[in-house]
Amino acid sequence: MDRKKAIALSFSVPVAWGFSYPLMKIGMDSMNATSIVALRCIIAFVACLLLFHKRAFRINRDLMVRAAIIGAIMATELTCMCLGSSLTSASTAGFLQSLTVVIVPFANAALLRRAPERKVLVGTAIVTCGMPLLSGADFTSLNPGAIIMLLSAFVYAGHIIVAKRFVEDVNPLALGVWQLGFGGLFSGIAAFTFGGFTLPGTPNEIVVVVALALICSAYGFITQTLVQPHVPAETTGFAFSLEPVCSAVFSFFLVGEVLSPIAFFGAALILTGVMVATVQLPRLHAHTHDHTRMAGTPERAS
Repeated sequence: MDRKKAIALSFSVPVAWGFSYPLMKIGMDSMNATSIVALRCIIAFVACLLLFHKRAFRINRDLMVRAAIIGAIMATELTCMCLGSSLTSASTAGFLQSLTVVIVPFANAALLRRAPERKVLVGTAIVTCGMPLLSGADFTSLNPGAIIMLLSAFVYAGHIIVAKRFVEDVNPLALGVWQLGFGGLFSGIAAFTFGGFTLPGTPNEIVVVVALALICSAYGFITQTLVQPHVPAETTGFAFSLEPVCSAVFSFFLVGEVLSPIAFFGAALILTGVMVATVQLPRLHAHTHDHTRMAGTPERAS
């Protein structure tokens, strides 16, 4: 895949995922979380099989085992997202989920046994200041939805780390398609086991489930899997940091959510912290380095 095309597609992924938070909130009015996730993944899986059947069936035992593992992680993550979005505002859920891009560098640092970069530490400090403000600066109680969204961010961080390692040795498209299939399977089993499988009962709920399946799951997860090997980590981090902004915009138009001034300030701090932790400006550094060399040349010549 052409690198410019991959970068452009990577910026469309957070738009698709930001769309999911208000949709999940609407769907949770009458459906349970595991049923929504199961339907979302199954419909996305079928759609992807129809579109990419020639490549999706290039499978082997190794690929299927990996797809089952990341499918289980994805199902857990999406279930937490559904529950969290139903118990807090969709805008807040989107900003808390964005903490994943701060968690991942710490997790990688722990796995590699080295200290996180300074920018990650600074970004984490900014995020930590923004989190209590996002909940209205209520230090006396913890919002259950916020706690679940924090758990979802950690699970998603695990998904990113595991998927990044898995995708390097197998067909990325086939892996992305079959993780949706296993995600739907595991979520369906959980739905029948714990709360009973529920189906959408109104036209609005049908639209919500189909949109979650085709836009947020099929397009979002498949595109992420395809572009990940071709896009620099810094670009991916910056693109994903835009997800909560998209979530806030869609939440305003779809469910009429408006952040309070103090929550808006907290959200701005979280977004700033995420960007500080993930974004690099290599061209600026290179330009400064060249500038220094040019300035130093006359001194050495003299």
